[in-house]
Amino acid sequence: MLFLVVFTKTFAQNVPVVQFDVMAKETPVEDLSYQYLLAHKVFLREKPSIKGKRLAVLDIGTKMVLREKSLYTHEVKGIKSHWYKVAVGEKTGWVWGGMIAQKSFGSEADYKVKFVYGYEGVVRNAAGNTQITYQLRAFKDGVQLDKIVLDSLVYVPSEIKNIGNKGLFNVEDIITLALEDSVSGKEMGKSYVFWNNGRFTNVANLVDYVDATYSKTESFVFPSDMEGLRSTIKLKTLITNNKRMPENEMAQTAKKMTYRFYTWNGYALSEKETLKTATTDAVASNTKF
Repeated sequence: MLFLVVFTKTFAQNVPVVQFDVMAKETPVEDLSYQYLLAHKVFLREKPSIKGKRLAVLDIGTKMVLREKSLYTHEVKGIKSHWYKVAVGEKTGWVWGGMIAQKSFGSEADYKVKFVYGYEGVVRNAAGNTQITYQLRAFKDGVQLDKIVLDSLVYVPSEIKNIGNKGLFNVEDIITLALEDSVSGKEMGKSYVFWNNGRFTNVANLVDYVDATYSKTESFVFPSDMEGLRSTIKLKTLITNNKRMPENEMAQTAKKMTYRFYTWNGYALSEKETLKTATTDAVASNTKF
């Protein structure tokens, strides 16, 4: 099994706010943008309130056009959002924005399987800081297949995309989440979620580490990215050590690249016994601070 350290981070910030653009009534059909329901079995309401009359029950992935938003926000599980007046076919009504997906995309293996992604909730600690969780759901023909909740890591999940199966057996889709520094916006790693046999598996969180004298960067190389390693995932780890020297002298930089090899059996990663871990010296350099 591959065990990678997962870190959590708390944020001294306000609660997350989910917001969407609304479409004017005069917008031509060809220019409309659509949103999709993140949650399952959601009430379409007559008014923008949980006390509003229930008009219909909407399934996960319901396609809708957002026409108006409420004046005030409503908070649920630490997430704030407006209510949105939506058009669903011939029906119109109000849905709270936290129930609407922030990202929607499809499976590469089965065009009927769709994925929706958004905030799950916020947990506050005793110091008043917050830890954000995210949810990724899969559905087919309006029926939810699976759901996974992902914690906020050392860095904040930003872009999410499906990169296909990358030449692996026993996996249908690989979903990656770019992890960004919340201050600089710099990408500092990736999370990998595999979709297979109707279920999600959070396979790994590869998070960069950097300080004044040491850095570690990890990345996956998949079968479709290399030759001769069928159904094998290569984990590349680059470690850089900077030895500080007295002022005006050159600092010594040593780099090591380690390769570990894994297979995916449809449920978990396991280290490949036929391929041993390899470590090589990467390009070394002298750098003056």
